[in-house]
Amino acid sequence: MNKNNHLRMPFVSPHSRLAVLNELDKAQQLEDMKAEIRGKTYADGVSDALLWVMGKVPPPGE
Repeated sequence: MNKNNHLRMPFVSPHSRLAVLNELDKAQQLEDMKAEIRGKTYADGVSDALLWVMGKVPPPGE
């Protein structure tokens, strides 16, 4: 059995496509304003976003 078989399964998120697009819009607005969140790195932001997509934490934009 191919060990990469799980990569062919569709990704399912507890959030709608619109909710994800809204969070992307918020992130772009923050970037446009050059806003910084104290104590957060790019990696922290990516981690927060992925945890949200999996339904484990509130939206990063809140």
